[in-house]
Amino acid sequence: MTTPEANQDRTNLWKVVRVVPENHDINSLYLEGSDERFRQRKAGQFASLRIMRPDGWSEPHPFTISCAPEDELLRFTIKRIGRFTSAIPGLSPGAPVKCMGPLGVFCRDIDAQPDIVMIAGGVGITPFLSVLRHFRNIKATNRVRLFWSNKGIDDVLCADEIRDMTRALDLKVIFNLSRDDDVNRHFREDFPRVRFEAGRVGPEVFKRYGVAPGAAFFLCGPPPMMDSTLEVLASLGIDEAGVSREKFSW
Repeated sequence: MTTPEANQDRTNLWKVVRVVPENHDINSLYLEGSDERFRQRKAGQFASLRIMRPDGWSEPHPFTISCAPEDELLRFTIKRIGRFTSAIPGLSPGAPVKCMGPLGVFCRDIDAQPDIVMIAGGVGITPFLSVLRHFRNIKATNRVRLFWSNKGIDDVLCADEIRDMTRALDLKVIFNLSRDDDVNRHFREDFPRVRFEAGRVGPEVFKRYGVAPGAAFFLCGPPPMMDSTLEVLASLGIDEAGVSREKFSW
């Protein structure tokens, strides 16, 4: 006889397909399952994950779904911070994961925006990866400028894929590297729409790439980075109320 407790244990149950390293401290977790709700998900949404520990299910933790909504497997691109995220690389194929969602409305209606400015800090890139992968799948014609801040080039993930997207989409990517004094060495003539800027993103960088009021703005990163970016945008006449934000922090 199946008990209510046993049924509850199977709720939102998915299993690990693989874990793939993206760089020195970020891994992508791939899950498979049959929850029909995830087939209706939108780009940029997130889910709540729980993993099995020796003493039972862990506490839930939220992570953006970094793959496109059209993908069969769920993909979560997770930075190693703390006990829970440090356990992700050790998950074996077939391991159970509770996955509840999809949740959030961060990038709602982004498909309908003709001119989009994405601003990411670190692993806050994940909702934008979902959107860009979706745009690539549907051959979107939206104009997109992506500003992505990292300490150095070694912190950048999916670099080859993102470069290729600048050929498939109306996309320009600006990598802001705060601890790299020679950013021009990363430029490649075969990818002219991928640019590199030294230091933190500031008003002069936004101006250089034509950022102005009228575009649809989306911002995701650590709270201090988001606060400083909002101040910079305000100096350019861009109202904070018109910037869609998603906090990405513990």
